[in-house]
Amino acid sequence: MKRRVLSLLLFIAVILAWSNPIEPNLISRFWFEPENILQIELSEYVGLLQTAEITYLDAEDSLTIPVNPNATSVQQINVPQSINTPASGFFTIRILQQFDETVHWGAGLQNDLSPLYDTQCAIQLLYDNFFGDAVYDWAKDISPAVCGPNYCSARFTYRVECTDLSGFPLAGVSVYNSQSPGITSINPVITNNEGIATGELWPMKTRIWVTNPITNETAFNTQFFAEPGAVIPFSVQLPVSVEDNILSVTAGKLNLYPSVINLGFNKSIRISYDTKLTGKAELVLYDLKGRYIAETVYNQNEVEWQLPKLSSGIYFVRLSHQGKALGTAKLIILK
Repeated sequence: MKRRVLSLLLFIAVILAWSNPIEPNLISRFWFEPENILQIELSEYVGLLQTAEITYLDAEDSLTIPVNPNATSVQQINVPQSINTPASGFFTIRILQQFDETVHWGAGLQNDLSPLYDTQCAIQLLYDNFFGDAVYDWAKDISPAVCGPNYCSARFTYRVECTDLSGFPLAGVSVYNSQSPGITSINPVITNNEGIATGELWPMKTRIWVTNPITNETAFNTQFFAEPGAVIPFSVQLPVSVEDNILSVTAGKLNLYPSVINLGFNKSIRISYDTKLTGKAELVLYDLKGRYIAETVYNQNEVEWQLPKLSSGIYFVRLSHQGKALGTAKLIILK
């Protein structure tokens, strides 16, 4: 009889999943009380199966926890034996040995969430992704008191400043974002006349990238965890024109020797600048399309730079000081 009941419940769950293409989630939220007591809030989906217990698993524990089989709303449980901490951990919630869900948190981007600080709460949000599918992903709010099941009150702000290689603002540059596996920004934020694009997003794993308006290639690409209320700035320099920017001439002269090299015989170049500088300066190597290749520090004297592995072609070495391009020299690689 018990086997028949379990089979019927499983059949009902399959029918529900078929009629509703949303992938069910078993965990709604979790957070830590004082003394690292883990609190977990189950999703409403748990009640649909009318189960009387769930299984909690982590690296050391396997706990069977009773729940209300007739619940029509979320249920909260605590895990007194958990080895997890706000800094890092993972756990799995399992029902009937058929449905399970795991969440990982910690410093690395391979996790679902970054570490939980103070009273922060982890929430699963439901939204449509780029393909129109309803998906869940993890976000963070400042406390369980201000968020709810599938509701996050917090946001973070990103600010991207785009300039050309001479440090002048670039208007009209496309700045894209995505929150995997969430919706990709089909309509990017466009930089204003000051070269700045800003936007607000949920505090979760986020990707920001910028395309070069001339080559339409990705010139900047970063992925990170965002914290509630944070303002995250980025500075992006774009070689929007090879003739006007990469070959721009400034007050001093950048000297490069040799300027034509064969990597089969010589893999280093000597670089100097004929105007005295104070403070740190950088030398950056670009290819003909303005794509970043490598960089090194200019120490106010002649620098010998051991080049990375390069293909034959034309490259440019740019000297920058305090955010401004001071000089550029052409480098030709032969093989």
